[in-house]
Amino acid sequence: MKDIIKLILKYHFTIIFILLEAASFFLIVEHNNYQRTVFFRHTASVFNTISSYTSDIRGYFSLKSENEKLVEENINLKNKLIQFSALQEHFHPDSIGVQTDYIYHKAKTVNSSFNKTKNYLTINKGRHDGIVNEMGVCSKEGVIGIVKNTSNHFASIIPLINVNLKVSAKIKKNSYYGSLQWDGNDYRYTYLNDIPFHVDVVQGDSIVTTSYSDVFPEGELIGFVESVDRQTANFLSIKVRLATDFKKQSDVYVIESLKREEKRVLERESEDE
Repeated sequence: MKDIIKLILKYHFTIIFILLEAASFFLIVEHNNYQRTVFFRHTASVFNTISSYTSDIRGYFSLKSENEKLVEENINLKNKLIQFSALQEHFHPDSIGVQTDYIYHKAKTVNSSFNKTKNYLTINKGRHDGIVNEMGVCSKEGVIGIVKNTSNHFASIIPLINVNLKVSAKIKKNSYYGSLQWDGNDYRYTYLNDIPFHVDVVQGDSIVTTSYSDVFPEGELIGFVESVDRQTANFLSIKVRLATDFKKQSDVYVIESLKREEKRVLERESEDE
């Protein structure tokens, strides 16, 4: 208390000056319409700016929660879309409860590489979460890759930017299909091969997964045609700009194929005959 009194006595002239200035400013604003209008206009502007910054800060800290909600909603929409497609395809009076072919499960990327020839991703879901080898993995942008190995709580993914991975892909507009494989160079591009030279394909055409794969549903986006090489006489080499940006992957979807084993058993039996 003594220190406060000493401080007041030491700076009492300054304190009195500030109080008089504040009183004068108040009287000017209070008794002059123009000054009052200007004061309140600038005051409102300052408070609006502060409020805007405060809202932006609150919004930033809520991004993670909002992103989680969006991922959950996206998975639900994908699963419902598959169910709806199945009902359309198999519609008849007893079609209620038709079994869908695929289910999407959410996961997060916890490690990845993009500057090697044999890149990989690691996700935070494994055998205990129902993840098994050869499940497809995609993001909201497009196809990412295929599950290679699993542990109890994690799984490693071979992405499209791994020279050892080949994926069946087609040109969406005309369904001509071939083999998609990365050449080990730019992580933004891959190549679709074995497309006959007479096929109509131009820059910007969509490249998607085919129905021949039991890993991905038909029509999952892979990328877009960047350029077409017609060097060989029989087949085209199509450069594809990947829809997925492998430098910034976080939330992913693991695709469970419910009828994969049934299909594979039947195909093995046919090969043995």
